[in-house]
Amino acid sequence: MMSSTLLRPNGPLLAITLVFLGVSISRAETPCAPPATVGHWAGTMTRNTASIPIEFDFTCVDAKLAASFTSVTQRAMEYPFDSTKQVGDQVDLVLGGEIHWSGRFDHSTLNGTFKDEDGSGTFALHRTASPQFPYSMTGVVFRNGPVSLSGTLHIPRGKGPHPAIVMLQGSGPETRWGANRFWADYFGRRGIACLIYDKRGTGKSTGDWKTSDFNALADDALAGVRLLLSQTGIDPKKIGIHGHSQGASIAPLVASKSESVAFVLADAASGIPMWQAEIFSQQSGARHSGLSSRDVASAEKFIERAVQVERSGIGYDALRSEYKAEQQSGAAWIQGIPLPPEDSYFIRFFPTIANYNPADYWKLIHVPVLIVEAGEDERVPVAPSVAAIQQALSENGNPDFTIVVFPQASHTLVNGSRAGEPFHWSRITPGYADLLTSWVLYRESRSIVDR
Repeated sequence: MMSSTLLRPNGPLLAITLVFLGVSISRAETPCAPPATVGHWAGTMTRNTASIPIEFDFTCVDAKLAASFTSVTQRAMEYPFDSTKQVGDQVDLVLGGEIHWSGRFDHSTLNGTFKDEDGSGTFALHRTASPQFPYSMTGVVFRNGPVSLSGTLHIPRGKGPHPAIVMLQGSGPETRWGANRFWADYFGRRGIACLIYDKRGTGKSTGDWKTSDFNALADDALAGVRLLLSQTGIDPKKIGIHGHSQGASIAPLVASKSESVAFVLADAASGIPMWQAEIFSQQSGARHSGLSSRDVASAEKFIERAVQVERSGIGYDALRSEYKAEQQSGAAWIQGIPLPPEDSYFIRFFPTIANYNPADYWKLIHVPVLIVEAGEDERVPVAPSVAAIQQALSENGNPDFTIVVFPQASHTLVNGSRAGEPFHWSRITPGYADLLTSWVLYRESRSIVDR
């Protein structure tokens, strides 16, 4: 019915689109600028007196000017601008398809304004030295059958061998940039190697995520695990996986397929069948849309019927007729619930994953597990998911699993302004990132699985 919340890129930025979105884009539209432009720029962006640190990097790619955006506090790093145009001292950029930036270079400064669907503000940057990282970054290509996967391997420069993590992608088209690059940097600074890669069909990877079921995506991740097993500087007995949202749902499937996975990190993890999670997610959107209680109730009933049709692939004609009748009647909820065309990828794809139940695979996992949930998750039903995952891990006798809920966090685990509060920039949930790294390093000190 609507573009599924399980399948669309996670986010909005600065609301926060770019944190999870990793679409394949045209990164440059202007011939390379003078050296005065190319380089690293750091400063702040401000809205309503609230400021947040940001960084721009201007580079030359195939003789064209390109730029990327970093906001570490928002869990985004080296996220490519959709377009980068410079005429003289004026530069115009588009980020995440929604945020438009316009600035002017003046010697060693870059100042200007930005605007998105939620408002506008200013930014002020100055040229500075490029950051030096305490880890190496190596481009890699590995394969899962006919699919070629392109990524970057980050290995700490300190004495090894190091524990390592393969990052699993969320739903939609996700590349190695944005949140994935943030995590590779965060782990790398703390002695943990990390492999990030472009999801099949995005960036420089081949294949098509729109026609690939969870088994195919899990096998992509396992191809990454096999790559790490062959790398100098990485402990082959301490390779784990980390997934958020859809990646967290796939994580137990990945671990169940290989004894080489030594631990699992899963954030915003659903523990119930995908079709049930989809109903919750879409109904949650209706409940938070400002509709009357009567309109919400009507929307919720339609969503439940629609997801069952999408799950089974049966009854689409009747569903479409019902939808058109609601449109003609002027139903208030209809604007926020578009019906996907019958020939859309979602209608073809959803039946392949609808009955997938993560709890079935958590029952098979005997390695250490850390589950992180967002108490105000608008896409994952937290209470039933925690109960299902806890029961599955307990039933199989797993002696080492931890479930942590951050009470005020949303699905992205990036906290923004709450109703009635003055505006403040979204920031990664306090304690979340440190929890992941300290959990891994503590288990590394115990040889992770004592094997």
